[in-house]
Amino acid sequence: MTSPIARRHALVVTAGAVAVSVAFATDTVAASNVAAGLGEDRTMTVPTWLTLLTGGAAVGASALLAALVTDRRFVDALHDWELPLERSRSRREPAQPETVPSPSRWLVVGGAVGSGLGLLALGAVVLVGLEGPTVATANLAVLLAFVGVRAALPMVAFLLVDPWPTVDPFRTLANGASAFLARIGGSRSAAETRGTSVTTGLFAYPSRLASWPAVVGLAALVWLEVALPVTTDPRLLAALALGYAGYVVVGSVLFSPAAWIRRADPLSTLFRLYGAVAPVQRRDGAFRLVVPGSRLRDDDVVADASEIAFVVLVVWELTFNGFVVTPPGARTIEGLVGGGLPAPAAYLLVLVGGYALALGLYGLATHASRRVAPTYLAERLLARRFAPPLLAIAAGYHLAHYVAFSISLAPATLDAAANPFSPPVNPTTLVAPGWMGTLEIGTLLLGHLLAIWTAHAVAYDLFPGRLQAIRSQYPFVALMVVYTAVSLWLLTMPTTQPPYVAG
Repeated sequence: MTSPIARRHALVVTAGAVAVSVAFATDTVAASNVAAGLGEDRTMTVPTWLTLLTGGAAVGASALLAALVTDRRFVDALHDWELPLERSRSRREPAQPETVPSPSRWLVVGGAVGSGLGLLALGAVVLVGLEGPTVATANLAVLLAFVGVRAALPMVAFLLVDPWPTVDPFRTLANGASAFLARIGGSRSAAETRGTSVTTGLFAYPSRLASWPAVVGLAALVWLEVALPVTTDPRLLAALALGYAGYVVVGSVLFSPAAWIRRADPLSTLFRLYGAVAPVQRRDGAFRLVVPGSRLRDDDVVADASEIAFVVLVVWELTFNGFVVTPPGARTIEGLVGGGLPAPAAYLLVLVGGYALALGLYGLATHASRRVAPTYLAERLLARRFAPPLLAIAAGYHLAHYVAFSISLAPATLDAAANPFSPPVNPTTLVAPGWMGTLEIGTLLLGHLLAIWTAHAVAYDLFPGRLQAIRSQYPFVALMVVYTAVSLWLLTMPTTQPPYVAG
């Protein structure tokens, strides 16, 4: 049953949602997407009524879900549902709960094949980057890095299952280097003494660092993408790939692969968090089909303040990349450069300044949530538990930002893979159809809906009362509306190449 107060809250929030949608809609909008500096400018007309309808309906439905779906048993049943994707044990093979479940044979073989493919891809990025063609859309190194790792693999991570632990070449190199040094030294770690095969590093990972190295690392990667011509200079890209490999390997040797990759490797952290959105999850050594986004409700997705900061950065970096290729973004950078800042410093200022604003808004939402739904729970706990739903918004925006880019350059990637050192002189690229803009807006709004739903489930985990759980979500719903409105505004603008980026 739903109380009259809850229905009134739903109507108020829905009315506000429609007003927000009207605010960012225009007469005719042009959905666009230029990714990684490789895409062509494109404009697709999307009528105003469609933007108004989809935006208003999405936010209104979000508010209604938060206020009307109050059956805890239904919420629990939906989020706890799962279907094992592997055949259950036969009666001749009873489960042994006292031992750690071992992965199936096909999983072991798949892991070995994936590791080999990852190393092969890293070798191709380095070798083809140094010796291959100079045209970016014909160079396999550039296409693997940006069409593959930057655009397509994250989509696999949140649409299907996280592939990065299997194909991650940096993890494979780090594990190999750590094991090799352990054998040479003839020493075994404390972890091995306890019966595991995990080696430790020369030093204990400082707990006070938490995942801040991964936060700084992701920000550095985002900044380097626009500050340096990595999308047009394959040799520079190869050097950066080697540098990243050195960062992961050296850190793993010093602090152990398990600690360094889990806490300081930005790519591993990014894929791990995106993987929490996926409908296929690995639990107890086996893959299970779950409701998409249900993992975002779990307490262990985000561990501390540094991982909250990482989640907010994931959302902001997509906004940043969308902003700098729009006319307002270009004018902002040009104004800063005209004021005396070097172009790299201007991009860094926009990146860091916008990120600080995003962090501030999230902190404000957390504080407001505790005020509108008085509770003994600490703000840091609310911030940690409500952060994972933002990953659904990030996933929707990533899909909207990169799906056309990936499709457009797919033929060029296949041509370059078939003949890395002598690809076609004029690589084949596909032109996105006009309806792609509608698809992009739809995926972004679906991500918003999933974020609202998972935040709703989290609220019912944290708060015993129905109205208290509903009220606690209001600031986070408002924040998600702001994120989605800004993302839609960026998607519906014509694009241009980022100013002062070497071509």
